[in-house]
Amino acid sequence: MEEIRDALVDAAVARWPEHDWSGADMHRGAFHQVLTAPDGPTVRAIQGQRGRERSRREASVLVTLDAGRLSLVVPRVIGGPIWSEVPRTWLTLMTTAPGAPTVDLQACSSQRVVAYAETLDSLRAASLRVGDTLPPVRAWCGGQRWPGIVRRVLIPLLHESVRARAAERVESLIDAERGASLTLCHGDFGPHNILWTNDRVDSVIDFDHACIGDPAIDLAPLISFHGAANVAALGPQDEVRRAMLHRATLPLQVASAAHLAGLRSLRDHALGNFERRADEGTLFDPNGDRPD
Repeated sequence: MEEIRDALVDAAVARWPEHDWSGADMHRGAFHQVLTAPDGPTVRAIQGQRGRERSRREASVLVTLDAGRLSLVVPRVIGGPIWSEVPRTWLTLMTTAPGAPTVDLQACSSQRVVAYAETLDSLRAASLRVGDTLPPVRAWCGGQRWPGIVRRVLIPLLHESVRARAAERVESLIDAERGASLTLCHGDFGPHNILWTNDRVDSVIDFDHACIGDPAIDLAPLISFHGAANVAALGPQDEVRRAMLHRATLPLQVASAAHLAGLRSLRDHALGNFERRADEGTLFDPNGDRPD
């Protein structure tokens, strides 16, 4: 990890020497490495293959949101994406959003539910302003190709006892979201991507999955953290039901994105999560609730 950090610091110094990178903090996500300088800016480095396409799509999303005049603070692109030979990856420089992640990701007080609702309302209010300029639904994990990737590539890698359930979950989701109204979706709307000051949301980060899609997409990660019963107040009953269907496929979405990026270990980890949840009866909800 220290070797990777040093390489990223050297790359950041070479390209953006006006910032102090010597004391930068590095965090590693599933698909990115993130380097944050003490004086503010952040460098995101793509992990895996198809880095040019992915980094350009992610930067384009932030540019679109900036032009859409969201009432929320979101990171802005300052520079890039540009290619770095060492480490061999695409780098994007962006502003660091204010606030801090909540300490207890699982806690779900009434104040937090209200904050979630207000934040979702702010996102949805910008839907008309961003229009059709955002990527298609699930572009990050294959878009329209995602069901085919699951069928042809991922299902054969699953234990045979859960293969039929994986196919059923994908088909059920595609059917359920066909008639849904469309809105601006963050795509990975969970407490890990929301920055707070006390009980107030300061900003939202990681819009890599943003799209115009089913609003239930943004309830699905909240179900993973808090359970469907605690999320029920955030949408109509049918929307929460669809969110549970979305939640059931999240490991297959991560596995598909990892497959496309050539990240085999992450792909297998995500498939293992699907198998475990299927065996435990927690695909739809961590507490075992079902959408029916």
